[in-house]
Amino acid sequence: MTDEVTLTFGVDTRNMSLARSVAATMAGRFGLTVDRLEDVRLAVDEAVSQVLADAPAGSRISCRFEIQDDALLIDVTAPSTSGRPPSTETFGWTVLRALVDEVAPDVDHGTLTLRLRVRRPSPVGA
Repeated sequence: MTDEVTLTFGVDTRNMSLARSVAATMAGRFGLTVDRLEDVRLAVDEAVSQVLADAPAGSRISCRFEIQDDALLIDVTAPSTSGRPPSTETFGWTVLRALVDEVAPDVDHGTLTLRLRVRRPSPVGA
C-alpha cells in the first residue's frame, strides 16, 4: 500500500512551516514514534532550507511524501541556480544525515532534489 502527498509552495522561508507540518502528519501516518516524527520534521526543515538556498527567486519548491510498506520517502525539489548539489561538508548536511536513514542529492537539468528515506522501525524482538 502507498500513500502519497505532494506540497508545492513559493520560495519563501515563511512557507517552511507548511513542509514541516505535512512531514509530521505523514510520519504519524507511517506510525513513527513521537521522537522519530520530530526527527523527520527537522530533516524536512533542513532539506527545504538547503534547496531554498539555491533556488532562484520566484521559483517553487515541491515536497513529495510517499508512504510505502517499509519506508517513508521524501523528495524536496526546486530549480537550482548553481546546478550543483549542496556541500556534504557542512553542519547542516551532517544534521540531515543524522536525522534520516538515507539522504541523496540529485541534480538533473537544473533541478535539485534531495531524497530522504526513513525506514519503518523493526518490531521489538525481531
